[in-house]
Amino acid sequence: MTEDMPELEALALKNKAIRGASINIAAQSVAIACQTVGAVILARLLGPADFGLVAIVTAFSTWIANFGVNGFTEYIIYRPELSEDEVVSIYWLHVLIASVLTAGFVGFGFALVGIYRQPGLSGIAAAMAASFVFYALSTTPIALLKREMKFAKIAMAELSGVVLSYVLAIGGALAGFGYWSIVVRQLTIPAVLVLAAWILNPWRPKGPIRLKKAFPSLKYAVKVYVNLALGFLSNGLDKVLLGKFHGASLVGNYDRAYSIFSMPAAQLLTPLHNVALAALSRLQNDKEKFSAYFAKAVSLVTFPGVLASVLLTILAHDLVALLLGRNWVEAGFVVLALGPGISAQLLYGSSSWLHLSLGTPDRWLRWNFIAGAVTVTLFVLAAPRGAVAMAAALSARSYILVVPAIWYGGRPIQLRLRDVFGNIWPYFLSGAIVLAFWFLLLGPGLSWDLVPKGSSLVVRILVSSAIATVLYLALVVLLQRSFRSIRDVLSLIPHLLHRKG
Repeated sequence: MTEDMPELEALALKNKAIRGASINIAAQSVAIACQTVGAVILARLLGPADFGLVAIVTAFSTWIANFGVNGFTEYIIYRPELSEDEVVSIYWLHVLIASVLTAGFVGFGFALVGIYRQPGLSGIAAAMAASFVFYALSTTPIALLKREMKFAKIAMAELSGVVLSYVLAIGGALAGFGYWSIVVRQLTIPAVLVLAAWILNPWRPKGPIRLKKAFPSLKYAVKVYVNLALGFLSNGLDKVLLGKFHGASLVGNYDRAYSIFSMPAAQLLTPLHNVALAALSRLQNDKEKFSAYFAKAVSLVTFPGVLASVLLTILAHDLVALLLGRNWVEAGFVVLALGPGISAQLLYGSSSWLHLSLGTPDRWLRWNFIAGAVTVTLFVLAAPRGAVAMAAALSARSYILVVPAIWYGGRPIQLRLRDVFGNIWPYFLSGAIVLAFWFLLLGPGLSWDLVPKGSSLVVRILVSSAIATVLYLALVVLLQRSFRSIRDVLSLIPHLLHRKG
C-alpha cells in the first residue's frame, strides 16, 4: 500500500493539473469571446489615436504594475513551506512598494508629455498608477488560491473582470469619454480582482510586516522583476519606439493588431502558466517525470498554437475588416506580419515554466540579458520603417530565440531537446506547408482591396478557416502516422466537464 502512494499522488496531481488547465482554458475562451465583441464595438466608437495614447502609457505602466504580481506569486507557489508571518510580511511589503511606485508614476506622466508632446498622457498616467495598488492588494490572496490549485475560482474572478471592464468601457465610449473609456477598462480588471480575492479567500493579513521574514521573497521577486523588465523590451519597447517615430495613430493601429495577435497566447499559454508551474514545481526532484510533463504541456500548447498562427496569417485582412472595420487598413498588414510568429511565441513563453518551477531566476536573468540584446537590436532597426516592419521583427525574434531558450532553461534538470521538439515538429511542418499552399495558390485573394464586405466576408472567413484547419489536421495525422495529438486535446474534455475537486 505504501509503495503505491507515490503513483497515486502523481495521478491525483496529473488529474488536478489537467482539470485546472481545462477550466482555465474554458474560462479564457469565454473571456476571449467577450474581448472580441468588446474590441469590435470600441474600435467603431473610438479612433486609432485614442488607443494609441493609452497604449503609450500602458507600455510603461504594465511593466511596473507587474512587480510583485510576477515574483511574489511564483514565490508563494514555489516554496514547499510558508509560515503565516512570512505570507503576511509579503503582503504588506508588496502594498508598501506599490504605493511608492504609484507616486513615482504620477510624476513620470509629466515626463511622457515632454517626450511625446501629448498633454493627455499625464492624466492617463495618474489614473493608471492606481492599478499598482489594486494588484498589490490582490496578489497574495490570489497566489494562495493558486498554491492550493483552486484555479476555477480564479478563472471566474478574472472572467468577471473582463466582462465588466468592457461593459463600462463601451458605456463610457457611448457617453463621449473618448480615450478615458479605455482607461476605465484597464482599471476595472485589477479592481475586480481585489474584490474577488477578498471574497474567495478567507485569508486575512493579521499582523505587522517583518522585513526579515519578507526578505527572501523580495530577493526572489526582484530577480523575477528584472527578468520582467527585460521582457518589457518585447512587450512595450515596440510601442514606445513607434510612438516616438510615427505618433499615436500608428501606435493605435499596431496596438489593435497586437491585441489580435496576442489572443492565442491569452487563450493557450496564460491559463496553463500557473497550472504548469504548480505541477512542475512538485516534480522538480524527478527528472523523468518533469521532462515528460513539460514535453506533454508544450505539445498541448503548440498543436493548436500552430493552427492559430496559420489562421491569423491567412485571414489577417479579413479578420481586421470584420473585427475593427475597414478604416484600420494598417492593422491588417501588421496582423499579417505577426501571424507567423504566434506559434514560436507560444513555445518561447513556455521556457519561463522551466526557470520558475526549478527555482532558477538567476539563470533566467542571464538568459534575458541575451534575449534583450537581440530584441533591442531588431526593434531599433525596425522602428523607423513602421508598424509592419516592427511586427516582422517581433515574429523573427521568437524564432531566433525559442530553441536556445528551452535548451538553456532545461539544462539544470537535463531536459533533452529531442524529447520536446520530437513531439512538435509535425505541427510546424504542417503549418508551413499549409501557408505555402495558401499563398502560392490563393495569394492574390488575400489583398486588402479584394476583401469582401458584409455576409460574404463572414462566409469567406468560415470557409477559409475550415479548409485550412482540415488541411493542417490531415498533415499532422499523416506526419505522426496517428491521431495522437487530436486524442490528447479531446481527452481534456472529460476533465473540463468533471468540475468536482
